[in-house]
Amino acid sequence: MPVYNAEMFIKEAIESVLKQSFSDFEFIIVDDGSTDKTLSIIRAFDDKRIKLIKNKHDFIGSLNLGMDNASGKYIARMDADDVMHVDRLKIQYAIMEEEKSVTVCGTWMIRFEIDISSDNIVKTFSGLIETPLLKFLRGCCLFHPTVMMRTEFLRKHRLKYENYIYAEDFKFWTEIAKLGGLFYIDNQPLLYYRISDYQVSKQKYREQRETTELIINEVIEYLIKQNMCRYSELSMALTALENLKEKGLMTKQDIFIFFQNILEKNTNKLTSL
Repeated sequence: MPVYNAEMFIKEAIESVLKQSFSDFEFIIVDDGSTDKTLSIIRAFDDKRIKLIKNKHDFIGSLNLGMDNASGKYIARMDADDVMHVDRLKIQYAIMEEEKSVTVCGTWMIRFEIDISSDNIVKTFSGLIETPLLKFLRGCCLFHPTVMMRTEFLRKHRLKYENYIYAEDFKFWTEIAKLGGLFYIDNQPLLYYRISDYQVSKQKYREQRETTELIINEVIEYLIKQNMCRYSELSMALTALENLKEKGLMTKQDIFIFFQNILEKNTNKLTSL
């Protein structure tokens, strides 16, 4: 759990982790250069499972620092302003133990501002995600603070979060998918996701959207490259559409939709999806 200036919410977030029904874990908290009372709140907890690491203000660096210091079979993500369902780790651990091929396990979540209500469930796909790269052409379908990941897979492929600002998680999923990683989403809301004015998705919406579009474009280029031997016309089509965009006849979204349609309709003919 990376944390930066979260004095308003950090206590509740930590308590929700320490109260998990599954108790055999290490709790790595990476302070991302906080300047408020966050550190003193963390240090007030007396629990041997907590491992506090201090870092300079560098969110993506702090994410990687936490992963590098993880020694468990699985790595679960958590944000400093959210709240875990008491059985989250138990349920996801059981899924990962049963489904040995799954690399990343996410869940649904409940959105809240002040009071937690089951009426505010945020849904995405459920079950095993087939052709994940095609799903990612429509954007990120995983909720970052809900995931549990198989450490062995990450270590084997030396995977780290990259500097794709405000969408580093989306980039991470696409790289895992390219390497053949499998994604599973449990349709239980196992995280309470806090809505506040401090969220990146609110403060940096435009930058996040631009980075997301960059990643989608990279996925399209990757899929075209993987299928060049049989369908070189896909590359020609991308070049032609980009030329039309430069002349004002198309938008990025038009190009994405074109490739979403053609790739989704031909999954039986294409590879590396």
